[in-house]
Amino acid sequence: MRLLHTADWHLGRSFHGEGLLNAQAAWVDWLVELAAASSVDAILVAGDLYDRALPPVDAIRL
Repeated sequence: MRLLHTADWHLGRSFHGEGLLNAQAAWVDWLVELAAASSVDAILVAGDLYDRALPPVDAIRL
């Protein structure tokens, strides 16, 4: 079984008031492509998937 292990994505985070959602969406797309190209069976996310306990809807849609 091939696993891809990542951690602490913090989707929905902003940096100095600037939203990072577009960059985060591009990163998630890249990660999915990498997993497919590497024949990964599962992606494990340790730590914080979202930046807040109640994430923005756009972050959930990623």
